[in-house]
Parts: sequence; C-alpha cells; structure tokens
Amino acid sequence: MFNNDSKVQIAVLQERFKAHEQIIEKVDTAIQKLSETNQNICKMLAVHDERLIQCTKEDGQLSKQVKDIGIELESLNKFRWYIGGALALSTILLGVINAFGPGKLLTPTPTSATIERTK
Repeated sequence: MFNNDSKVQIAVLQERFKAHEQIIEKVDTAIQKLSETNQNICKMLAVHDERLIQCTKEDGQLSKQVKDIGIELESLNKFRWYIGGALALSTILLGVINAFGPGKLLTPTPTSATIERTK
C-alpha cells in the first residue's frame, strides 16, 4: 500500500507537525502572558490617573494656602510699617513738644543747688 518513500515523507511531515504544534503552544503562552501584562498595565495606569487627579487637587489646595499666607504676610508687613511710622511720628512730636513746649515735658525742672563751705 505505502512504499518506503511515502512512509518517510509521512514521518517527516509528522515531525514537522509536532514542531509546529510546539511553536503554536509557545505562541499561545506568549499571547496569554502579553494579555496578563496588558491587564496589569491597564490597572497601573488607572491607579496613576487617580493619583494624578488627587495630586492636582492637593496642588490647588496648597496654592490657595500659599496665597493666603502671602496675604497674611503682606498685612503683617503693612502693620509693621504703620507701627514704625507711629513710633517715628511720636518721637518727633515729643522732641518738638519738649523743645518748644511749656514745661519741657521730658526734661526735669532744674532745682537750685548751693555749695556750702564747711570748716
């Protein structure tokens, strides 16, 4: 029925078929691993997107807090200049009142002193 050439050809084809089956199994395994990796990457991207959204919200809050602190510092700086100006003005006014005013406000009134000789 089959001659030797046919049997050899069938054996060669069977070996090639087994080799192709092994290659197909390896390709299937690689596809499964790629699919798992793709799912893991999708999960990681979702987590990173959520983190980015959260960081953006926190950045907005921090920016608002920094602006509020800047406004408070500006008002404290103005207050400091107001106090400095008031102190400078009061010093000048006290000097003028003391120099020209009645009774010389900050200078004590002189008392007469006498020197006596003792023997």
